[in-house]
Order: sequence, then C-alpha cells, then structure tokens
Amino acid sequence: MDFTAPPPEEQTCATATSGRYRVIERRSFGPYALLTLLAPDIAAVAAPGQFVMAALPGTQFRLRRPLSLHSVDGERVRLLIEPRGGGTRELAELGIADTLALAGPLGRGFPLERVRAALLVAGGIGTAPFQFVADVLRSRGVPVTATFGFRDEGQARLAGAFEIDDLWVATDDGSVGRRGAAVELAREVGAGPQTSVLACGPAPLLAAVRSWTGAAGLSGYASLEAHMACGSGACHGCVVPTREGYLRVCVDGPVFALDLLESGADESGSGADESGSGAVEREGTS
Repeated sequence: MDFTAPPPEEQTCATATSGRYRVIERRSFGPYALLTLLAPDIAAVAAPGQFVMAALPGTQFRLRRPLSLHSVDGERVRLLIEPRGGGTRELAELGIADTLALAGPLGRGFPLERVRAALLVAGGIGTAPFQFVADVLRSRGVPVTATFGFRDEGQARLAGAFEIDDLWVATDDGSVGRRGAAVELAREVGAGPQTSVLACGPAPLLAAVRSWTGAAGLSGYASLEAHMACGSGACHGCVVPTREGYLRVCVDGPVFALDLLESGADESGSGADESGSGAVEREGTS
C-alpha cells in the first residue's frame, strides 16, 4: 500500500468533496456494520484520523452524522457503524448497491510522519479509525501494537473488523481477552520511550490515557469524540478547552496532541465508561 497523506496543515475543508457514493460491500461484526463504498475522490485525499459527514436515509433526519474513515483501499473507503438510534440503525442497514451522501474528508488526522513505533489504545467504536492508521504505518515499516477495550463478548466481535497483527483485547467482564480496560492492558503491554501513543474513545478512556502517558513521559495524540452539527467549523458546537484556548473538534481536530488538551477536553463526548461501552458521538446517537 503506497500512501502519502496530505500534511496536517492541508487537511482542511478545502480538500473535501461531497456526493452520493455506492455501497459495494457490507460485512457484519455482531451488531456493527462495516460498509465499503466506492468513493475515489474522497479516497484520493483522505488521511488517517479524518472523518466524513453522512446524510442519514429518510427525511426525518436533518443533521448529518460524523463517521470516522475506518480504512481506505484504492478508490474504496470503509465506514464502521454502530447502530445506537434510529439514524445509525438506518445507516447500518444499508446494503449493496444502496447509495449514501457523504461530505469529506474533514478534520485533521493523526500526524504519522515522525512515528517510529505506535501503540493504539481505543475503546468500543472508538477503535474505528485505527485500521487506516495501522495500514499506513505498516506500509512504512513502523511497528504497531493495539490494545482495544470492549464491554463484553458481543461488543468484542468488533475486533474482527481489524487486521492488525499485534492486537490485544480486553473486556470488562473478562469474556474475551484480558479482564479490564484498554488502558490497563496498554500499561501491561508497555511502551518504549520512542513509542507514540494514539488514542480514541470515550472521555474516561482518554482521561486515563492522558494520566498514564503523562506519568510515564510518553507523547502521543488523541482523537476526540464530540457532538457535531456541521462538521465544517461554522456552528462552533464542538469546541473543547486546550492550552491554546477553545478549539473546534471538527476543523482543529478531531486529533489533538495529548499534552495540548486541558482537563475537560476529553469530556466533549459521552459519559461512557473506560471500556468505550457508552454512546459514541462521532457516530451520532440517533
């Protein structure tokens, strides 16, 4: 896979396109749906950690939903969907030959150019962007380890959507993998001083990652979850506190350096537990 991401300063709405794209494959992992769409214009400029805004089927849903780019392969993009409400259930039920209106890619992704080794830490549907991240790093010969946390065996089926060789799984009830949370597992697996920690998930998980990396002297980035109405920065509905003042998750993020975030920045999404078993706002709750 030969992939060159636009530099972060060029990952803006200026590179976004919009249109209707055809579903060419659908796979299920428990309640989750992995949709593959033929979207060559989005795929050509997408970077790991960016997202698209999806128009929900049906006239009763007025606002688009932000969806992480799960992976990009040639002219194809993949979206991982968790059905939580009426809107996301409609998305998850799309089938082959259905079309979906998307705008993107949007936001600033993970800056991977200087990553020498990566530890991916995520919970629940917060795992969604990390196949794209892992694919790009693997293509550059960068070692990748992932620790994913889930609520139980049913939610842990989501791990089947990933092709990451060194993938560790934890569940709250111990039904799959280790008992506990993704961050606890990450501490066990360990990270060398040159390892970049890349995280995504609900507020408690990100708070735990920030606490652990700060104490361990590790650096990295977090992809934040937030309610989004526009995805383009116009409504200022997704601002979070940082050391540089309030920034918008949709255009200044969703990826931020861990040491840039202030207390409360990782509370813009849900009140889920550390495993990532609660609502995920990047995908919408209805």
